[in-house]
Amino acid sequence: MFKATRTFPGLLLQYMGLALLALVLNFFLLRLAPGSPLLSLEQAEVVTALSDEQRQRLLSLYGLDKPLWMQFVDYLGRLLRADLGSSLYYNQPVSTVVWPYLERTLLVVGLGFVPAALLGLGLGLFSALNHRKPWERSLLAMLVVLQSLPPFLIALLLLLALAVLWPVFPAVSTLLPGQGPLDRLERLALPVLAYVLWEVGLFYLFARGAFLSVLGEDYLAYARAKGLPESLVIRRHLLRAALPPLVARTALILSASFGGVFFIEAVFSYPGLSSLSLIAIARFDYPLLEGIFLLTLSTILLFNLFADWLVLRLDPRVAEGM
Repeated sequence: MFKATRTFPGLLLQYMGLALLALVLNFFLLRLAPGSPLLSLEQAEVVTALSDEQRQRLLSLYGLDKPLWMQFVDYLGRLLRADLGSSLYYNQPVSTVVWPYLERTLLVVGLGFVPAALLGLGLGLFSALNHRKPWERSLLAMLVVLQSLPPFLIALLLLLALAVLWPVFPAVSTLLPGQGPLDRLERLALPVLAYVLWEVGLFYLFARGAFLSVLGEDYLAYARAKGLPESLVIRRHLLRAALPPLVARTALILSASFGGVFFIEAVFSYPGLSSLSLIAIARFDYPLLEGIFLLTLSTILLFNLFADWLVLRLDPRVAEGM
């Protein structure tokens, strides 16, 4: 029977197709939604109603007087020149506006992802090795409940416990100019902790399932029968067999985490991409929304592409189509 092979160039083409499709949907859905930048401008308290001449002049200035397909062609042309356009609200290049917010969001994800992954994978391995013991079932139940909680609820509970009832950390994570490193770390503590608690349960469940699926294999029993130490059996056979699916799952978790971290940022008033997105939505700032979406999408796709490439390298069976 014919087996389809998977190669890195093929994966690259697939991801390029996905990116193009996402760009098309993002561009047209934004412009087909009710509202417009001019409507937002007229609703502002500092601006009176626009005359027809002013409206037409602004539409021409923003390039919104052209047909949608021409606007899309212009948009693709700007992207080919690495130009995200200018924000209608901030009147600055989109890249200049977005980068500081993206940097702060990546900081929370980076500081929280590594400990969440290490803790979840470690607990998953420990739980799989001690399967069916009474305390292991209690650990499983606790982490299942934790994983089922939405990120904003975890953030709210932490806010109530560690900023209100027991005021260890500040309730608001707003970063201000002139703050020292320790003050910044103190304000980052609750968002990062909320992120870790939200992700650790998912890592644990995936790791536990992957390790349990391998523990019943005959080659592990054969390795033990040869007298290999348990630590060597775990490192050489168990971890190696479970690593490819765990790598793929890790990339999926990292990709999905950008959605959850937005809610965490909103709870703590953290100046990340969530706050900038709300401003852009309220102002119908098409270039800014497209820039936020493009940078977020690029980050997600790059992580997934890297994970798929790593799986191809770690498990030759995947490249051969099993």
